[in-house]
Amino acid sequence: MNNKIKKIKIMNVLTTECQTFINGYDLKTNLISAIIMSTEDKRKILDNKYRSKITKEAKLQYIKSINGQQKVYSSAFDMIAYY
Repeated sequence: MNNKIKKIKIMNVLTTECQTFINGYDLKTNLISAIIMSTEDKRKILDNKYRSKITKEAKLQYIKSINGQQKVYSSAFDMIAYY
């Protein structure tokens, strides 16, 4: 966990529905949390084995926007995380 608190948005690219996380975790960690909270069993959000399973299924891609902003995209769940 990074000690610096950041505001991270997670957007479903099909519905444009957004979730906002304000914490010290990275884009990937917050994206996996958003996927679990919106599509899977919320009770398993802290289960590391389950998080690993979702991470593998998510097919994560790290991308940079034109202005250099780092983003993480899940093609399997059509969700993107960005600052």
